[in-house]
Amino acid sequence: MNNYDKTLNFLKKLPNKLTIARIAAIPILMLLYPIDYLFFRVLCAVIFLAAASTDFFDGYIARRYHAVTSLGKLLDPVADKLLITATLILLVGNKHIYAWLAAVLICRDIFITGLRLIALENNFSVEVNYYGKLKTFFNIVAIANLIVYETIFQIPFRTIGMIFIWITLIFSLYSGYTYWLAFKKHYDFHENEE
Repeated sequence: MNNYDKTLNFLKKLPNKLTIARIAAIPILMLLYPIDYLFFRVLCAVIFLAAASTDFFDGYIARRYHAVTSLGKLLDPVADKLLITATLILLVGNKHIYAWLAAVLICRDIFITGLRLIALENNFSVEVNYYGKLKTFFNIVAIANLIVYETIFQIPFRTIGMIFIWITLIFSLYSGYTYWLAFKKHYDFHENEE
């Protein structure tokens, strides 16, 4: 096997490895975040951002090098939900976010995942839309800021985090509604065909 083939083989396996790395970040956050020192909170924010950013890279690499696998399709959204859910629970535990707000965000994600599974069983898909992508972006920024929570170098991380988490809530509910409409349209069409 020449160097080109080795590199190509590595790149084809990389997306699933990045997805697994996203899951592997969760126990590290769970161990470090409860240590209530600013250094560890900043470190956790960096780990969270690094893990969350793998979602973009694994998808891009998988599409670019035709390495989309059944395992990747299943594991990728699960890894995202696990990382976000675990981190929101940690934030609730430290009283850095309202429990009801975290619950709404988590329940919305579980609901959409359920819709996607039903869609998959009925041979159609509910594609990620622009509002869903915005929700994910705002959520990641909000969580990273709320992990740090304190003001450092005159940057009010708590304030920034709270602004972004409210924006996340709006996009979360609206994108959830648009996913429901897309699901219902396809589902009704498939039901009528039968």
